[in-house]
Amino acid sequence: MKRVNILWLLLNSLFLIVFNFLFFMFCDTGKANTSVWISYGFIHFAYILLLIIPLLVRRGSVACMYSRPLFAVTTSYFIIELIVGVIIILIAPETTKVTIIIQVVLTALFLGWLLAHLIANEHTADNAERRETELQYVKESSTKLQSVLQHITDRATAKKLERIYDLIHSSPLRSNTDVRPLEQQVISEIKQLEIIVNQNDTEKIATIADKIYRLADERNRQLKISNR
Repeated sequence: MKRVNILWLLLNSLFLIVFNFLFFMFCDTGKANTSVWISYGFIHFAYILLLIIPLLVRRGSVACMYSRPLFAVTTSYFIIELIVGVIIILIAPETTKVTIIIQVVLTALFLGWLLAHLIANEHTADNAERRETELQYVKESSTKLQSVLQHITDRATAKKLERIYDLIHSSPLRSNTDVRPLEQQVISEIKQLEIIVNQNDTEKIATIADKIYRLADERNRQLKISNR
């Protein structure tokens, strides 16, 4: 185990160590009733949830944005549970009915709040991933075409590629599944263009350039039709 992992483990265990030390030091566990142990268990449950919440955060470019509400919700639940649990432990009510009702309601409210945030985060992550996919076509294609243009010496060929660049660079970012095959073909042909550009075969470059333009234009045309 790496040193940093050991340090994080010790840090995360610090509350449990201190809490259990104080609990067994000041609480007569031999005489502790069911209400005390129920609250003891719920406090540990709340803290364990606080530790595992990073596992519920969906990875992505905006992960930090939608992880904050989860940490806020779980931290709030843990603090409230700690306060309520300690109060119940100190009072140690003989009847467990009130203790169970309080703990179950508190946990249910938290889980409802947490699940609502998780659902919202899934929508946010899906939208972000779709946005990244949509941007990939325009950004990747434009960047590659710029790179190819730097190696073109023939003016007529350069103008042809500039025409393609202008078409793709100004293309709609919003995409859909119907035009994805066309986008992939455009990217594939541009990659092929990158390979042959050093061969200085203007005729072959022009042939591929015409194909790229037709594909990119067809992609934009289909998008316009689908958006009507």
